[in-house]
Amino acid sequence: MSDSAAALDRGFSALAYVMPLASALQAGVYFFEFLRVQAPDVLNVLLILLTPLQPLIAIENSPILGLAVFILLFAFVVRNTNISRFIRFNVLQAILVSFMISIGSLILSLLGITGIIAETLLNVLFLGGMAIVIYSVAQSVLGQYAEIPTISDAVNMQMPY
Repeated sequence: MSDSAAALDRGFSALAYVMPLASALQAGVYFFEFLRVQAPDVLNVLLILLTPLQPLIAIENSPILGLAVFILLFAFVVRNTNISRFIRFNVLQAILVSFMISIGSLILSLLGITGIIAETLLNVLFLGGMAIVIYSVAQSVLGQYAEIPTISDAVNMQMPY
């Protein structure tokens, strides 16, 4: 375990990943339907695990409040050099991951893609988003930077200090 990040920094960094979690959950419509039919017990456990985050997920999924959270985090956290780089890095990375998942879902709906192709692509967005969220939260709790190819490079270019 790295001692480079304080416990409070680790907690705030992990909390930032509620944004991509909310985006991934929206993309997981077909996956949740599959779980409801094939593995209802797994779905129930997942819903129980997500219960404490419900208010934050609801805020993030609200169009106006979600945009407000994005603007506030970007303006007052990412660009604030008084906040540790560890928190700023993870917040910006969470914003980018959330943005990518949301844009992917939006493109699918705008193109009118339906059927098995839409289902497959949304499942990929959901499972990929969940994998990134789980990995990033684990790395944040350990006090380490979550290195996600391309995304972390983009974050480092935006935040060299």
